[in-house]
Amino acid sequence: MYKKPLQPRAIATEKRFLDALNDLLKEKSLGQLSIDEIADHAQLTRGAFLKRFGSKKQALFVLWASYCNLASEQMVAIAACMPKFACIEDACMHMSKTLENIQTLEFSVNRAMHEDFQENLRIDPQTKKIFLDCVDLMRQAQKQFNLAGAASDAGAFAAAQLLVTINYNYVLKAMPALPANSQARHKLIGDVVALALRA
Repeated sequence: MYKKPLQPRAIATEKRFLDALNDLLKEKSLGQLSIDEIADHAQLTRGAFLKRFGSKKQALFVLWASYCNLASEQMVAIAACMPKFACIEDACMHMSKTLENIQTLEFSVNRAMHEDFQENLRIDPQTKKIFLDCVDLMRQAQKQFNLAGAASDAGAFAAAQLLVTINYNYVLKAMPALPANSQARHKLIGDVVALALRA
């Protein structure tokens, strides 16, 4: 059973393993990686990896938790700056740019978690939480731009799904027909998300 490290040496060891896993996931899927490869890359031992995490999946979930924390922090920052946008389309465009940036930065762990989903057909609880945080952000956008009377909760869920899915698939290079120009792409995504928020 994984326990968060408290001692400085244990924290440093965990970071080395997680950095190694993240580096290797840029080149290979989780299924292709061995614990020995991760340990070698971290310049630590297989035994130390197993003692810290117990499995590759557990190490992935710990790495994913740091992405989820980053995503949550970004959503808090977006909510705080929401009043500065002139219209909901501009706010949604900003959300789209921000999400693409963090998905690109943390692409390897996003891809590995997608791989885990495809293999096990279950959604990780941390994934559910950040999605629901995104839905809450969409509700805040509806309220900020006075859409509450015309918009539905289903619209907030649809908008969150569109924002996450379109950006992830673009980063995955699965949506090459989207505009290559960042400004045009995020304007298009922002307009679609805003339309869903009005539904």
